[in-house]
Formats: sequence, structure tokens, C-alpha cells
Amino acid sequence: MIRLEFPGFSGTPQELREALRRGRISPRALPVLSIVEQALSQVPEDLRARSELLPILAELLVLKLSPERAFTPREEGEEAPLVRVLLDLSDTVAFLEERLRKRSRLITVPPPPLPRPALRLPPRVLAEAARPFRRAVLALTRESFGLVEAWARLQGFLKGRLPFHLLPLRTWEEKAMGFAALLEAFRLGRVRLEQDENFGPLWVERVEGKGALFQGEEGQREPALSELGSVRV
Repeated sequence: MIRLEFPGFSGTPQELREALRRGRISPRALPVLSIVEQALSQVPEDLRARSELLPILAELLVLKLSPERAFTPREEGEEAPLVRVLLDLSDTVAFLEERLRKRSRLITVPPPPLPRPALRLPPRVLAEAARPFRRAVLALTRESFGLVEAWARLQGFLKGRLPFHLLPLRTWEEKAMGFAALLEAFRLGRVRLEQDENFGPLWVERVEGKGALFQGEEGQREPALSELGSVRV
């Protein structure tokens, strides 16, 4: 808070204004230079460069250089320029000090990191990195176990009545293709398929004396499996 002292007065700019209004002090008796110097000396060093204070400080310096203007209001009924500037200075300093006090309680937090731009590699480097993958060849053996191959494997084992799980089918793919071949053989009357209960074993029994299932088998009367199209796993 700014306080002013000169012969006959000691107080704040607000109290000085009140004394002038009530006529306790004559405007002509005010020591302008002393008042301005006192006001300027009480502005905290860290606030003097604040943009809010710069116009007020500049106006005080003008009044210091031209004391005759300190008590000449621009319009009738207005405060004297010196009093008005002192009031503005006091209010602004109090406001800035309060704001600094509140901000001193805040904890500074670093800003969140900015997203990093994507790494950009020149085309030559990318082409060099992709070269081993372009040269790699995935060699896959062609699967040739179809319906015809499944039936050719099964017919030598279909002697009497056998459960399906004992047939020479090792992998799930072979079991699926073998089951499809048995269904086709059942449709053509080449085998009997029986299951006594749900989820029970599937029994397979070959029917003798029927025609061929695949092309080239003697006594062919029905379409061969090869004519139906080879199904691959």
C-alpha cells in the first residue's frame, strides 16, 4: 500500500483525496515533486516493468516535470490529475501484489510433451530394409489328399465291421476327408454306417458286390469319385 507524507498530512492516496474534497488541505499547498517521488519509490521493483503500471508511471513523470498541470483538471468536477494518477497507482499496485501472492501458491507443472513427428526414412533405406522379405519364398507342399485318395486308403481296411476311430486317418484333415468319402460311399450304397447312440462310436461296414467308387474300378455302374471332382483339404 502506498503512503504519502508531507507537512500537514500522512496517509494513503484515498485519504489525500478525501482531505482535498473536505478542504482540509489546499491543492496549491501540495508538494508535487515530493509526492511523486514518494509514490514512485514505493512501487516494488518487480512490478515496475508491468504493462499495467507503465502508463501510470509515465503520467506521474509528466506531472513531476510540469507541476502546474498537477491541479488542472481537464473538465469541471473531475479529480485533479495528480490525485487521480495516485489513486490509479495505488489500486494497480495493490491488484498486482494480490495476484502475485495468489500465484505464489500455485505449483508449476510442465506442459504435456508434444507428439513426436513420425520417423521419415528416405526411400532408399526403406527399399533396402524390404529387400530380404521380397527375396523370401514360402515353399508349401501341395496337399493331394482328396476323396479318391481317402477311399483308396480306406477300402483295404474295410473288412468286417470297424469303428471309425480305428481307420488309418492320422490328422484332422485326413479324418474329415475320410468321413466325406464314407458319406459318399454310403450314398452310393458301398458301405453301411451305424451309430447306436448320440456321440457314440460310428461303425463302418463295407457292402460287397457293389460297383466301383472311383474311375478304373471293375464293374463300374455309378459315377466315380474322380468324376465328382477332387476335393482338397
